[in-house]
Amino acid sequence: MSPHGDRQFEGIARGFVTLPGGERERCDIMLRYSADDPLVVGLTVSRPGHGSACWAISRDLLSAGLTGTAGIGDVTVEPVAEQAEPLAVLLRVRNDWGEARIHIDHQALLLHLECSHAMMPFGSEAQSRQADAELDQLLDEGKDPPAVR
Repeated sequence: MSPHGDRQFEGIARGFVTLPGGERERCDIMLRYSADDPLVVGLTVSRPGHGSACWAISRDLLSAGLTGTAGIGDVTVEPVAEQAEPLAVLLRVRNDWGEARIHIDHQALLLHLECSHAMMPFGSEAQSRQADAELDQLLDEGKDPPAVR
């Protein structure tokens, strides 16, 4: 994990992508979390020779997918245990062009989410956004400060 101040951090997880024909290809998955956008985790999947693809996935959804199937519709997350492979989390992302099946190392995702919870505990995201908005308003010279309640 590499910190960027106390507002964001990132780390790389090992994983693989299941291709349309069923074959698997190893990939690196960059996980990013920022207190400036506390409800999501950014994932960038890089495959050698194929570039990269990025998604913003709900932090709550990823957390729920560590222990059971979570999500409906276009994005689902679930833990998977396969013989001769470490425990993983399967992320399925569907769109009009098909489906991406990304397997992320379970331990790496768990560690990343634990760090995000230490930075921004569940339930405090809305309070953080409200405090940021009020601070922005105070710092904006053209506006009056918010009314004290």
